[in-house]
Amino acid sequence: MEPINRRKFIKSLFCTVLGVFLPDLWAAGQKTAGLIRPPGAVVEESFNDLCWRCGLCFKVCPAKCLKPVPPGKGLTRWQTPHLIPRQAGCLRCGSCGRVCPSGAIRLVEMESVKMGTASIEPARCLVWTHQKECLVCLEYCPVGAIILDGKGRPVVEPSVCVGCGLCEQHCPVLGAKAAITVTPAGEKRYYLKERRYQAVLPSNRKGGWYV
Repeated sequence: MEPINRRKFIKSLFCTVLGVFLPDLWAAGQKTAGLIRPPGAVVEESFNDLCWRCGLCFKVCPAKCLKPVPPGKGLTRWQTPHLIPRQAGCLRCGSCGRVCPSGAIRLVEMESVKMGTASIEPARCLVWTHQKECLVCLEYCPVGAIILDGKGRPVVEPSVCVGCGLCEQHCPVLGAKAAITVTPAGEKRYYLKERRYQAVLPSNRKGGWYV
């Protein structure tokens, strides 16, 4: 029997591993909740097709808030940019839109940016549950989307929130999950056909994903 060379062995091993894990990775991408995309991102289906995975947006981001999507979030989204607000919030500087060579991220007016919406989990909030004097989220919100209710507790104004995630990043609650978190709810995307940056339409949501 002819001995197998290193290249053939590696290729065979790769195909075997891919065959075992590909179905799970594909399925994972269809079940995972929506990702928070950079400001000016085109609609999800076009975004994954257009993105070159070049990494330029990661390099120019001054806040270092953009991270590559891991394979567990779905192979069609692997290595595309998304935000993890708990690690770093977005400064809405537009740098990613300026350098994107493929058009997956468009340069839009920062005043119109809407990446998602923050919400407070009262059970984890130091003010709501423990009556502590903490208004960090209000202090870091750049658009004044967090106000106080009649009892001095922070609440989010969804129509004002831009989803930058600075509140989530700086929330002093210990642990991986903050008391205030951002989801893609209410986000805007750039529609290629209409050439317009607008709120995601209900018809563009499938299986929990914005497409």
